[in-house]
Amino acid sequence: MTTPSTVWAASLLLVASLPLAAAFTSPVVLLPVAGAVVVVLAVVALARRWRIPETATAVAVVGGALVVAMSVARTTEPPPVVDAGSWRETTGAGQLLGPVVDTVARLLTSPRPAAPALVLPVVLLATVVTLAVALALGRRAARVAPLVGACVLYGAALLLTAGAADRGPVGVGLVALTVAGWLLLDGDAVVAERDRPQLGRATPVHRARWRASGVTGLVLVALVSTAGLASAAAVTGAAFEPRAYVAPPRVPVDAVHPLAEVSRWQSDADATVLRVAGTHPGFLSWVALPDFDGAGWSADLDLRELGSVVEPSLAPGAVRGAVDVEVHLVELAGPSGSPGTWLPSVGDAGVTTVPGALVDVDTGVLTAPATSDGHLPAGLAYRVSATVDLPDADRAARAGVPGGPEVDRYLQVDRLPADLRVYAQDAVAGARSRLDQAQNLAEAVRGDRSLAVDAVSGSSYARLREFLFADPTAGGQVGSTEQFAGAFAVLARAVGLPSRVVVGFRVPGGAAADDTLRDVHGEDVRAWAEVYLAGTGWVRFDPAPDAASVTGLPAPTRELAPAPVQEDPADLAGSDGTGAADDPVDEDTTPTWQVPWDLVGLAVTAMLVAGLVMALAVPVLARAVHRRRLRGSGVVGAWQHAAEALALREGRADAADTADVLAARIEHLAGVPARPLAGAAQEAAFGGAVLVDPADAPAWRAALDVERGLRSGVPWHRRVRWWVGPATWHVRRGQR
Repeated sequence: MTTPSTVWAASLLLVASLPLAAAFTSPVVLLPVAGAVVVVLAVVALARRWRIPETATAVAVVGGALVVAMSVARTTEPPPVVDAGSWRETTGAGQLLGPVVDTVARLLTSPRPAAPALVLPVVLLATVVTLAVALALGRRAARVAPLVGACVLYGAALLLTAGAADRGPVGVGLVALTVAGWLLLDGDAVVAERDRPQLGRATPVHRARWRASGVTGLVLVALVSTAGLASAAAVTGAAFEPRAYVAPPRVPVDAVHPLAEVSRWQSDADATVLRVAGTHPGFLSWVALPDFDGAGWSADLDLRELGSVVEPSLAPGAVRGAVDVEVHLVELAGPSGSPGTWLPSVGDAGVTTVPGALVDVDTGVLTAPATSDGHLPAGLAYRVSATVDLPDADRAARAGVPGGPEVDRYLQVDRLPADLRVYAQDAVAGARSRLDQAQNLAEAVRGDRSLAVDAVSGSSYARLREFLFADPTAGGQVGSTEQFAGAFAVLARAVGLPSRVVVGFRVPGGAAADDTLRDVHGEDVRAWAEVYLAGTGWVRFDPAPDAASVTGLPAPTRELAPAPVQEDPADLAGSDGTGAADDPVDEDTTPTWQVPWDLVGLAVTAMLVAGLVMALAVPVLARAVHRRRLRGSGVVGAWQHAAEALALREGRADAADTADVLAARIEHLAGVPARPLAGAAQEAAFGGAVLVDPADAPAWRAALDVERGLRSGVPWHRRVRWWVGPATWHVRRGQR
């Protein structure tokens, strides 16, 4: 391992690390990464100088890196992880390495760009990659290993940023450094030589000779770079996002959810639970409950840091609006408030002023960090900026429901009693669309039933059957918003409508877009249901008798407070209008990779044309360089040029043919004197008197006369091929 090779390898790795700065909020992360590269290369170089075995060096570097990583990982405060029976808890190695392993998941599930404190996995990657490169230096892989290592670090930066880390400059710099290294280091592409002139191998006293392996490597670099640029230009669509495939550490959530709190707050109708200002659609959600097991509704949440890069399992609606709401918690927080740290919010939260807030992207549930008493801090005030679906009746009337495993969670009704299924099917009979089915179900649940805040709580099959079918004298036909919403959601699932129950708050006065604080009282705490329609998103349904309408769809002439910020002009397919017996429409609105084949064809054509031009230009350029070298080699070079012209005329000469024999053959074919030139070349090659000065033009003019005479005697197509044919590349070296 030479010093220039080490410097070249370090330069490649350091340049490849530059895009990593885009993955973090501060470029200071480049300091530990660069330190890892430099230190590892220096340690391996010193170990080789002191003749320490490479195995011992590798073990020492890896062990030292792990010790430092474990120390650093334990200084940060990771979120609690629910995996009590895993290898991390049951083995000593797991307890030691667990915090280090968790840093990878923390980085890939954190908001982007990540905090500098999460750079540890990247530093470990740089350490391992640099160690492999350093051990390869001095071996046959010395020219390839630095490039591979640089590609690994460069690729890691692109993966962490979904391709946004570099738009080309760093990649071009890596290619330039690679070419420079192959050209200049240890003669892999070119080599300096000091040879005596020989017939058939005219060389100056000092020359730079190109090696075939090095030239091949340079050509491969050029082709791969061209192909990469063409591919990058041809592919469009959403970038690959590795964060979507990494499950975050599970954060334990208080098992008590607010559904049981609805009746409590409704019974204290005048209590001010919170105050709301800003832009909102007229309601706030508290907790969405998508999971139903026959005994009740619950939420198995996948909480992540707010701003984490992950898409919900069901795509949002095509039309969305921006909201910015200010919430002041009054009686909802503090020791006398509801248990849990659920934060009233709206839509899909993007930014909040609550430090350390966590969110479940599928349900939009927002929660504050756990507190010692299990309640939200008294007097908590915060803002939430979010986006909400803005469904319209026309789009919803044409919408179907998606299919696939991501929808199964919202259709789960195990052991559904037959009478509930029949009741649901009878309610949607004759419906012309999925929206009609949902509206018919909501009207059927509302019916002539009564709302009572002191009704028996619960959402089990038994309680819902009592609520729907029992006589009023037996406790039936009366329920709280929990029973109205729960019954609707179960019946919707019975006919194939994805649904969930939501606990939230109705804001007096409806939608707003001002900073006037509005009081939300206990009577405004309620439960409602939501149905998912493809291209429309989650549509709110409230079948309770005190709701102004069973559906949250606005009237055609009504304007919601949030202004639309994006709209997909393509309406998604909906129900075919055949009623409840229809199969759900399989809609997938998830963005997919799109390859414009016209651009691909253009790129392929451009590559083929470039390859053809290169195939023609490279031999011509090589021939020109070769002629220049021969001309600078004096009489020996002039004779080699004449001998190569003979090879182009009639093929490669036999190794036993002497210069005199070749000169006689040239004179016979071309009619041009060649023996004086051959004699002069032999005199120069074998140490005799030089009959023709190497710098004298007559020797080269004599060689050109030989070439013209030989070329004039071949057909026209061979004269064209004369300048690009490979015949002279195969002339036997050392002809005498």
